[in-house]
Amino acid sequence: MLGWLSRLVLDKRAREALKRPASNAVARPKASTPRAKERDPATALAEAEERMKRLPPEKAQLIRSAMLVHRARQSVLANLSDEERAKLNQVALKALLGESS
Repeated sequence: MLGWLSRLVLDKRAREALKRPASNAVARPKASTPRAKERDPATALAEAEERMKRLPPEKAQLIRSAMLVHRARQSVLANLSDEERAKLNQVALKALLGESS
């Protein structure tokens, strides 16, 4: 089943990267390197809008629409109680994996 799921979710390069032995893996920097400072939401939004100016107008509008839908869904999920969230999780697992709990 994992092969089926990986074909559904991962592209060819990602699947091949998972199959490579660990010795071919690229060395990652140590944790001692300082991480970039977190940006406040206003700065991140301004930077995103600046990058969107370089996109074709149709693509930029599509991204904006998708972000509006994403925000709406997130606000609905944020208002769920713990019990409702657990039920939603069970329904999602049953739908995706065919499991019954």
